[in-house]
Amino acid sequence: MRTFFVKVAPCLAGAALLAFAGCGGAVAGSGGSAAGSDSLLPDTVDSEVLGVLDGEEITLDDLGDRDISQLAQLRTDYYTETHSLLEQATVRTAREQLLLAAAAEKGMTLNQYYTQEIGLPEVSDEELQYVYNQNRQQIGRPLEDIATDLRRQIANQKMARNIELEGNRLLREADWDLTVPAYRVAIETEGHATLGPDSAPVELVVFSCFECPFCRRFDGSINRLREDETLASQVRLVFRHFPLRNMHPMAQKAHEASVCAEDQGKFWEYHDALWADDNISADSLEQHARLVGLDTEEFAQCLNSGSSYERVQTDLEAALALGQTGTPAVFVNGRYVGGAVSFEQLVAEIEREIDASN
Repeated sequence: MRTFFVKVAPCLAGAALLAFAGCGGAVAGSGGSAAGSDSLLPDTVDSEVLGVLDGEEITLDDLGDRDISQLAQLRTDYYTETHSLLEQATVRTAREQLLLAAAAEKGMTLNQYYTQEIGLPEVSDEELQYVYNQNRQQIGRPLEDIATDLRRQIANQKMARNIELEGNRLLREADWDLTVPAYRVAIETEGHATLGPDSAPVELVVFSCFECPFCRRFDGSINRLREDETLASQVRLVFRHFPLRNMHPMAQKAHEASVCAEDQGKFWEYHDALWADDNISADSLEQHARLVGLDTEEFAQCLNSGSSYERVQTDLEAALALGQTGTPAVFVNGRYVGGAVSFEQLVAEIEREIDASN
């Protein structure tokens, strides 16, 4: 029998895309390994000396931004995927053990438990037609030719989902604790713009670009979070600069301007003004400074002198060292959760950390 990988739940693809939505592209910066982080070299490379040219050593610090960022991303992906696989496998094993025990308690085989306690799912003609329409091009055959096989595959998928739900129910009722630690990275937050109590159980770090449309969308989620007094009291929000200046021509200056505003104690007011501006220009940077009540002469001197450049550059290099190539990059207690995640997903991640801290 030919197997078709049918799309029973097309909305999942949209959810996955949303989780990784963001602005991306090459970012200019200076090369070098992540300060204070583990080496980006794999365990099989036992020397920091990667090559010798005319007697001069080439080390990790000599590599360029693109190489460093790719190495960091590979390291992040490896640890993230490894932890995720361990978590999924552990949960699946626990479910299987509970299902076996539940079947044994009733004197049944596992298949008997599935059919009698969970029940065989039905597939309506309407559902069959819908799934066929979603996969028509991939299947490439008339529905009447494959209806029996397709109906069986849909039923198997639904059964697998029902078994998973039953296993999750048993997990909720069991004395169960998942102890696989999430992969977290250390991110410097001192000396950066923050909102919320220092003692908050959740630290939300956002690397963002003021000209990125996905960042502007995500800021809507941040605003909803800021407006929720109960939730906001549990979160320490940290903003870090990640201007994608090769994509957005005013991004670098906008971030430098926000640092100048921070020097006058009005970062968040200026931050909000920038997000409300969908056409940032040199004139609007000065206009925002005036409207939020900055000393405009001091602001202009700061911005024109380039004194805030290094502050922005430090953040950009930190993002690259974490393997980030796009914005926004959102971390909850050092755990990367994605790009422009929805408000609902953001709240779920925050509540997960709050629950873990109790």
